[in-house]
Order: sequence, then structure tokens, then C-alpha cells
Amino acid sequence: MPALKCPPSCPPAPGSARVRRSGVRAHGFTLVELAMVLIILALLGGSLIVPVASRIEARDRQTTQERLRDIQHALTGFAIIHARLPCPSTETDPASANYGLEDGPPCNHGREGILPWRSLAVPATDAWGRERLTASEDWAGHWRYRLDPAFGRAPIGAATEPTAHLQIRDHDGRRVTTVDSQAVAVVWSAGPNQRADGTNTTHASASPSYQAGEPGTDFDDLLAWIGRPLLIARLAQAGRL
Repeated sequence: MPALKCPPSCPPAPGSARVRRSGVRAHGFTLVELAMVLIILALLGGSLIVPVASRIEARDRQTTQERLRDIQHALTGFAIIHARLPCPSTETDPASANYGLEDGPPCNHGREGILPWRSLAVPATDAWGRERLTASEDWAGHWRYRLDPAFGRAPIGAATEPTAHLQIRDHDGRRVTTVDSQAVAVVWSAGPNQRADGTNTTHASASPSYQAGEPGTDFDDLLAWIGRPLLIARLAQAGRL
């Protein structure tokens, strides 16, 4: 009697090729397929991380630039009220009542200090800064501040001339400020790496030179300054001259 043929819908016999082929797929992805999936996920994840990091840094730089503009306005307002610019702050102890306040005039203008943020009612740090809790902590993110001595004494007049020769230069060393538009106060942030870069690492006492410019691989500081012509004009407009 001839063997009956099984229709296509009937279950395959044990050990048949159909069983063996279906058994292979029952185990899921092969190692090669899993490796390919992991590689694709890694590439996708890496491509997303870089734009997110760039956006965060751009946001923080924008925030810091906005704070620097607010500081410029605060310094000008202080000069209008007191007929001088504030002294730097040198108090290091957060528990001191003078912490964040300007040193009482006459102050030491021969060196760089910290911006007296409490005297100006502005944020103490840039976007990357952190609060100091003890006197031994560093000044990460706190604004650095340099003042021309002639503009830290009251009253500033139309004839008041800079004496510290504060200079602002770009990344190529070219002067941004000129003889007629000398900086009388400089405020700057050490940027996301929280360390001074370029010529901001040291300053000669005779002709202090500060660097401003676009960020790069070896420079990410952000800097603002008060120029003599603008300050004199603001004081005149406010009726202080």
C-alpha cells in the first residue's frame, strides 16, 4: 500500500528538515545580529551625545554673557550713585559679614580681586560656578575683577584719566581697546574649564593685558569691561559730572 502523502498543513515529522530549520529561528537573534544591533545603538547614542553637550555649553555661555552684561550695568549704576567704581573683594571666609562686599576704599588696586557681587546685587558666579562654603575652597566660577585706581576714587570727573593702562587684546594679540577707549574695569569668567587661559593667566602690574575672543581648544574665558568714554558719558547723562 503506498504511503499517504501529508498535506502542507500537517505537522512535520520529528527530525525533518522543516523542524530543524524552524528550530534555528526559535532561538532568536544570532550573535552576529546582536553585535550589529549593539553597534548601531552605539553609533546612534554617540551621535546624540555630542549635539546635546554642544547645546548645553552654548546655553551656559549665553547665560554667562547675559550675567556679564548685567554686571556692566551694575558697575555703571554703582558709579552713578557713588561717583566711583567699587573696590575688589578680598574677603575669603564665607562666614564673614564682609564676604562678597567691596573692600573699603582706599583699596588695593594693584592686583586682581573678586567682583564684589553683594555690593552690586549680582550673581556670585558664572554658569559653571559653585558656592563656596569654607575659606579653604577655591573660587571656581567666581568673577575676577580688576579696577583702574583712578576710577576707584571719588569723584570721577570728565578729566579723570586711567593710570593702570588696562589693555584688552584678541587671540592674535591685537588691541581691542585703544588709547582713547581704555578699559577702567575688567570682569571676566574662566569659562567651563574654570581656569585662566591665554594672557589671562598672568598680568604685568605696569600694563595689565587681558584676552577676549571666541572660544577654542585652548581658550574659553569670557570677558567684559567698562571703557572710559562710555562711563563718562553715562555719568554725564545722570548729571553726576
